[in-house]
Amino acid sequence: MSSTDILQYTQNTFDSFKEFAYNKEIRLNFNSENEVLFGWIDRDKYDKILYNLLSNAIKFTNKYGHVDLFVRLKSDSSDYLVVEVSDDGIGIPQKSQEKIFKRFYQATNSKENNTGSGIGLSLVKALVDLHKGTISVQSTPNKGSVFSFEIPISRELYSKNEVFEFVTNIEEQEQIPKVPLKKTTTNTDIKEKILVVEDNTELRKYLIDYLSNYYKVYEAENGEEGLQICRQVKPILCVADVMMPVKNGIEFCEELKNDEFISHIPVILLTALSENEDKVKGGYNVGADGYLVKPFDPSLLKSIMVNIIKSRLELKTKFSDDADSEIGLLTHSPVDEVLMEKISKLIEDNISKPDLTTSFLCEELGVSSSKLYRKIKELTDLAPNEFIRTIRLKKSVQLLKTKKHNVSEVTDLIGFNDPLYFSRCFKKQFGYPPSKLLK
Repeated sequence: MSSTDILQYTQNTFDSFKEFAYNKEIRLNFNSENEVLFGWIDRDKYDKILYNLLSNAIKFTNKYGHVDLFVRLKSDSSDYLVVEVSDDGIGIPQKSQEKIFKRFYQATNSKENNTGSGIGLSLVKALVDLHKGTISVQSTPNKGSVFSFEIPISRELYSKNEVFEFVTNIEEQEQIPKVPLKKTTTNTDIKEKILVVEDNTELRKYLIDYLSNYYKVYEAENGEEGLQICRQVKPILCVADVMMPVKNGIEFCEELKNDEFISHIPVILLTALSENEDKVKGGYNVGADGYLVKPFDPSLLKSIMVNIIKSRLELKTKFSDDADSEIGLLTHSPVDEVLMEKISKLIEDNISKPDLTTSFLCEELGVSSSKLYRKIKELTDLAPNEFIRTIRLKKSVQLLKTKKHNVSEVTDLIGFNDPLYFSRCFKKQFGYPPSKLLK
C-alpha cells in the first residue's frame, strides 16, 4: 500500500479508455464528489480492478451508449473508498448475477456479443478481496449494470508490512503508463450531436448535408424512431417535422418532454403553410421550443438552432454566477421542474449538514449516481457535488444579506467546515468576498 492521489490515478486509467470508447461511439463520464482525494491503496491491484471493470462496461455497451465512473468516500466513513462503474449496456440476467464473479463463468446473454467476461470478473473479485474490500453488481437486462466496489484507504487499516512509505509529492508519484493514442483528439463528442426527424427523404438528406458542416447529425424517418435514437444518443437539439407517419412531430415532442431522461432536449418543429393554427398551438402546448414554416432557408434553421443552444448555455452561466438566480431558469419542461424542485428541496432541508453528498441525494431519490449525474449535468452543466455547493453558496448570500450572521456563523449554517475555504469558494463563485455583503 502507498499514499496516492486517488483522483489523479483514477483519471489516468480512465483516460486510457477514451480511444476505445471513441471508436465505439460511447460517451465516457468521470465524476467524483471530492475535489481532492488522497488515500492508501495498492496501485497495481487498483489499476487492474478499474481496467477490467471499464473494459467490460465498454465491451457490453452498444453504440451511442454511456459508461460512467463515479468515485467517492463512503457516506458513513472516510476510511473507505467507493467506486462505481455503470453502463446502459446489455445487462446481466438475475440468475447470472450471483455467479458472475466465479472463474470462467459467462452470463447467458453475453454469448451473443462473443465477449464473455471469462476470467476478468473473477480476477476483479480476487483483487478486491486482497485489498480487504467488497464488490457487488446491480443489473437489469437490456438496461445496464452497476458494478460497485469498496476498499479501505486509511493507513491505519493496514499492517506495517503492507505499507510502503515514500515521498508523496504528486509530481514524484508513480504514474500509470497511458495507452498510446493514435488520434490527436480522444473526446467522444467532437461535434455537438443533433437529430433530424423527417419522413421526406429528399428534405431530410438536404438538411443533413447542410447541418453536417456544423454538427454531428443523426436521422430518423418518424417520431417513434426519433425517440429511440434520442434515448440512445442524447442530442443537444432535435428538429422534427409535424406531419409524419407512425408518430407525428407533436406526439414526438410531447413524449420527449415527458421522459425525465430526455425532457431537457429542445425541439424545433417544421410545419407547412397549409397546416392550421391549431397544430402550431398544439406544438407549443406540448413544449416545443421553436417553429419554422416550410419552405425555408437552411441558414435560418441553423440561426434558430444556434440561438436556442446559446440561450441554454447563457442560462446555465447565469444560474452559476448570479447569486439571485433560481433553479427555474434551467427547467424547460414540467418533468424537469418537478425533479429539480425535489433535488433543491432535499439540499435546502439538509443544507447545514457537511455530509450532504451526491450519495444522500441518490438514496433519497431512489436513482443511481450515474443517472443523477447525467441529468444534473445536462440541465445545469454542473456535476452533482458542484450543484450542491452552488446551492449552499446561493443560500449564504441570502443569509449574509440579512446582516444577522457573521461569515463564520453562515459557514456553519450552510454546511461548510472551514470559514477560509467557504470564503475562497464564495469569491470564486461570485467574484467578491462574502464580507462585502456585511458592509
